[in-house]
Amino acid sequence: MRAFWIGLSCVAVCLIPLICGAVWRKRVGAMRPVGFGILGFFAFSAIVETVFVLFFLSAAGPVTRALNASPLRLVVFSCLCAGFFEEWGRYWIYSNGLQHCEGRGVPIGYAIGHFGAEIVILTVYPLLSRAPELFGAVQAGVVIYERIVACAGHTALSILVWDAFCRRDKKRLAFAVLIHAVCDAPLGMLRYGLLPQGPAELLFGAFVTVLCILALRTWRKMPAGAIIRA
Repeated sequence: MRAFWIGLSCVAVCLIPLICGAVWRKRVGAMRPVGFGILGFFAFSAIVETVFVLFFLSAAGPVTRALNASPLRLVVFSCLCAGFFEEWGRYWIYSNGLQHCEGRGVPIGYAIGHFGAEIVILTVYPLLSRAPELFGAVQAGVVIYERIVACAGHTALSILVWDAFCRRDKKRLAFAVLIHAVCDAPLGMLRYGLLPQGPAELLFGAFVTVLCILALRTWRKMPAGAIIRA
């Protein structure tokens, strides 16, 4: 049964970007934002952020010792790094790869590419390679729940950063960095043993819900439609 639940989890989470991508392609057609979303995840999250965090957590020095001395410091450090690199990465790609695109559909396409790549690298690959021995229906449900919430969060953050880019407003970008870190905090506290799983998952969902409400209000004020120009 363990293999069944692992397989079910992988299929379920992969359906999220596949369905979203298919709907996007049918309604919009242009896949440029999706492609840049994939690139953004690999460049800024999978590579730059990972190397930066590993360096500071493994290098011999006072900063590393200070971080490793406190689980709370590790949570703050890792969450701020995730927020900084992913949101500045979105902004950089909007500025250098999608600067000729228009419309409120652009950040949706970017988010699909971003969370699609994240699902493969951070969920499917770990499950297939080193899933825990005790993996059943409950664990599968948690995995699917976390990915759905994370995908919603990435979409909301993509909207907020697109708004910051369109306005050339770095304060709005800084807000996106901060709210990303806050949303990541419950799972970070779970990872470092500061919160049990139940409260951590509920807080994660609650924080992302607030984020999505803010992003939806922002999205509704943007120019309607998804006008993509090469």
